[in-house]
Amino acid sequence: MDEKALHNEQRLMRMMRKTLTSIVRDTAPRDGNPSPLTEATILGIKDCLVVISSREAELAQLTGRTLEERPRFTDETPTSHAVKISSIPKKTH
Repeated sequence: MDEKALHNEQRLMRMMRKTLTSIVRDTAPRDGNPSPLTEATILGIKDCLVVISSREAELAQLTGRTLEERPRFTDETPTSHAVKISSIPKKTH
């Protein structure tokens, strides 16, 4: 699978996950009212989200990314920095 196809599939997975979670949020029971969704529908949504999460993890692995990546602002202070191993002094015994 080429890079563009992987990117498109990642985008599709993200869109489906966001849409399903929005549906759940919008139909969540409020003020003691029962959920308009049947138990079978709720289980179906849960199953879909599990499949989406699994595929997102597979796609992340295929593209060398992690699911922990978050967007960063260019002026944001980095939380870590790289250190060259050659700059670390050797211990002498």
